[in-house]
Amino acid sequence: GESRYSRVSRWTVEHPDDAGDPGELKDELVYLEVDQPYQNHNAGRLAFGPDGMLYIGWGDGGWRADPNKNGQNPLTVLGAMLRIDVNKADGEKPYSIPEDNPYFTDKPGWAREVWAIGLRNPWKYSFDPKGRLIVADVGQDKYEEVSIVGKSQNMGWNTTEGFHCFEPESGCNKTGITMPIYEYDHEDGQSITGGYVYLGPREDLKGKYIFGDFIKGRLWAIDLPDKPEKVEAYALGKWPMLIATFGRDSKGEIYVADFASGRIYRLH
Repeated sequence: GESRYSRVSRWTVEHPDDAGDPGELKDELVYLEVDQPYQNHNAGRLAFGPDGMLYIGWGDGGWRADPNKNGQNPLTVLGAMLRIDVNKADGEKPYSIPEDNPYFTDKPGWAREVWAIGLRNPWKYSFDPKGRLIVADVGQDKYEEVSIVGKSQNMGWNTTEGFHCFEPESGCNKTGITMPIYEYDHEDGQSITGGYVYLGPREDLKGKYIFGDFIKGRLWAIDLPDKPEKVEAYALGKWPMLIATFGRDSKGEIYVADFASGRIYRLH
C-alpha cells in the first residue's frame, strides 16, 4: 500500500539575499520521521518556545474518531505535543530529549519526546507573553477548542471533545484530563485555526488571543486567563475566506492568510 509519513527536518540555506531570493535549500538533516496510518491529522506547525526547545504538534494520525486510540496512548508520538532539543545531539540521534520532559520526571512510561497528550489535530499553536503554549485543536463532529497546554497534561481526545464526553456522549471518565479554556460548536465553525496574542497598538485588542475558523471565515478574540478556566469570546467578524494561518510582525500586528485567494490581510 501507499507509504505515508511525517518528517521534521533542518535544511541549510545557501546564498539568500535581501531582495527576497530565498536561496537554495541543501543538506537536509532529518530529526524525526514517523509513519502515518492515514492521510489526515498528521503534522502542523513547528515553533521554538521561549525555553529554546522545539515544539512539534502531531495529530492523531486520522481517520474518524481516532480508531487507533493514539490520543490516549502516551507510548506514541501521535496525538501529542512533542518537545525536543535540536541544539544538542544524543548519540546517533541529531536531537536530544530535555531532562525536564515528562518521560524523565512524572510520566516515566511516556514516549521520550512527548510533552502533552490527548490532542486530535493541533496544527496551529503559539506562545503567549507569559511563555504559555496556546493550542487550537480541531474537533470531530461538534466542538472546536482552545487550550493552555502544559507539561504532562492530558488534553482529553478521544475521551472528550471540547468540554464534553465523546462517544459515548455521557458518562466518560474525565479524571486527569485538562479542559480547554474555550470551545465553539459547529454552528459557528467547523475547523479552528489558531493564531497569536495581539501586541499591536489597538487598545481594545491588546493582550487578547486572536483565532479563527478555516471553513466559515470567522474571527474571535479571547482574554487568556491566569489559570486554565472557561472564558468567553469576542466576535471580530466574518469574511468570505478560508482562514489558513495567522502571522504576527515585530510590532505585534496580526495577519490572516486566505487559502482560497492566496492573499494576506492585516487585522486593523
